[in-house]
Amino acid sequence: MADDLNTALSGYGHPQCETPNLDRLAERGTAFTRAYCQYPLCGPSRASIMSGQYPLSNGVTKNGGLLTGEAPTLPQLFRQAGYWTGRVSKIYHMGVPGNIYTGDNGADHPASWTERYNVSVMESLTPGKAEDVMLVDSTPVYEEYRKKWAALKNKGGKLFIDHGNHQGSDFVIVEAEVDDAELADGAAANKAIELLQQRAVANTPFFLAVGFVRPHVPLVAPRRSFEAYQVDDMRVPDVPEGDLDDMPEAAKKQTNAKKYKLTPEAQRKSLRGYYAAISYMDEQVGRLLDTLDELDLRENTIVVFLSDHGYHLGEHTMWQKMSLFEESIRPPLIISSPKQKQANRKSASMVELIDIYPTLAELAGLETPEAVQGRSFARLLDVPGADSAREDAFIQVG
Repeated sequence: MADDLNTALSGYGHPQCETPNLDRLAERGTAFTRAYCQYPLCGPSRASIMSGQYPLSNGVTKNGGLLTGEAPTLPQLFRQAGYWTGRVSKIYHMGVPGNIYTGDNGADHPASWTERYNVSVMESLTPGKAEDVMLVDSTPVYEEYRKKWAALKNKGGKLFIDHGNHQGSDFVIVEAEVDDAELADGAAANKAIELLQQRAVANTPFFLAVGFVRPHVPLVAPRRSFEAYQVDDMRVPDVPEGDLDDMPEAAKKQTNAKKYKLTPEAQRKSLRGYYAAISYMDEQVGRLLDTLDELDLRENTIVVFLSDHGYHLGEHTMWQKMSLFEESIRPPLIISSPKQKQANRKSASMVELIDIYPTLAELAGLETPEAVQGRSFARLLDVPGADSAREDAFIQVG
């Protein structure tokens, strides 16, 4: 599962961002082009995915909320069926970069897992060329910010800098000059590969959830990931005059346009950092796919790739998430199952992320609990053009 990823994938038709490994996953599966999250915010969306319930039903409507219901979560269902279940990094909500910096469990659900592993890396403080594009005079101010925030590591504090945003919503870009093992997604991939190797030896059923935190800010990636993208080539969305005039007032209040008054140059730098972070995350996905092939696990393993929600990159004057526009609520979803009759297909059938729970349960021959509100779309893997299980999607924000 990626974090804050919209459909900026080459396989989804994006003109600039290159994702060759996710594209080859789609070639062996189905890419869903109308998959909708239930809440465009990390914590509630992830809780809905894992519980198969809407936020108003599972009670998680903010970051940091915990699942407390008696119904089994998706991995818990598999665990109860005899599967080994493992988590690497962010699956339930974790603060980024905070919990990734300290290596904490965040809002995890312990009963879901046989084993769980966190990563602990430097994030915004990673050595390399760093810039906060929201600051006019970014370099000297941001270097001072890095020093102050480092001192808060063991105090659980947040540091708000000159523009009023804390490090979890700050457009910090770091062209890292460290080994991949010192980056969040590289470390997560390393651990996931180790666990896959162990599962291959054990030769028992497994459910492995791997969380990649990019492209959530801070946009930290190796320098090589930035090389394919040049600032001057970045295409900033064109926003027509009066674009929001026909929006209801309640919807306008959910915009964050006033919060992120990025200059045109800062917008292009943000796009470059976002695409570089995606490319690096995609590279780690490729390592996992290669490992499945090398261990002869691929032909008996269902692979699901998704993000918790979408993300604005200047469309409608908006940045980041928390709106009900398509860019914010529609993430990528790719499923590759060895049992599916057709592959390398796209499905425009409408699905919700809570539908993943019953879909995987059906594919594995497990009974879906009555408390689950999602609907299985397993048949769409065989017939991508089949009638959708849904005519509409329910998303909330507030």
